[in-house]
Amino acid sequence: MAEENEPKKHTQHAPNDETTSLTPKLLYERNVARPSHAEYARTIASKMHVATLCTVSQRADGFPYGSFVTYAMHEGNPVFLISQLAEHTKNLIVDSKASLLIAENGEGNPLAHGRVTLVGHCTLVPENERDAVKECFLEIHESASAYSDWDDFGFYKLKVDSIRFIGGFGRMSWVNESKWFDAEPDPMIEFGDDIVEHMNDDHSDALVLYCKAMSKATDTIEAKMTAIDRYGFEMLATTGDGQFPIRLAFKKQVDSSDSARIELVKMVKEARKLLNTE
Repeated sequence: MAEENEPKKHTQHAPNDETTSLTPKLLYERNVARPSHAEYARTIASKMHVATLCTVSQRADGFPYGSFVTYAMHEGNPVFLISQLAEHTKNLIVDSKASLLIAENGEGNPLAHGRVTLVGHCTLVPENERDAVKECFLEIHESASAYSDWDDFGFYKLKVDSIRFIGGFGRMSWVNESKWFDAEPDPMIEFGDDIVEHMNDDHSDALVLYCKAMSKATDTIEAKMTAIDRYGFEMLATTGDGQFPIRLAFKKQVDSSDSARIELVKMVKEARKLLNTE
């Protein structure tokens, strides 16, 4: 029997989805509707198009070797256009084991934002898949068309078999592989950043109302929206005791800027009614 402290061998599937660690003081409903970890991870992977690719270094005696790369998502797997002269390509030719770290951008503490690590084997795309992968990659990275057919460049695919998701403080899990491939990126991925910017620039008073009326942060002084998805939105509320994350759910799922605006306006009216400020 293995000792308790003996390192565990890598397994293709991790046992739990939706696990959490220590959670900060919660000032909103714990069971509020939100994307699953698989949906959130797929959304991050689809939204960001640059990442860190880690390969097994042949020059540095098997140590991890990190490279800044561009990628696109193809049927749930990241694909790359990389040069045969690149160090990471040389590593992959000898040992296909790799991981890709994808991290969200955002203001404030970078550790508060989502990230996902995809683990698997990264190999040259077969000829019968090349055209589909090429089209997918160039749709995101148009400038790569200038060298996509050069002899010393090739399309590689990381076949995902393990997924580690971290959604900020206290939200993390190993996402089940089947859930990863079944999940769809959030439909608000296309509109979210503009809505967040608009709400923070033009409707900061409404954000404070949301927090005071619809969460336990009743003494909110200031609030900023940090994210929005089909199920609801997240804010950072500043209170007399410090800053706290707040999440509120829409009564109806949204999938566009217009549908989100309708729900947000309804919630402002409800908040004013609850606070008797109409």
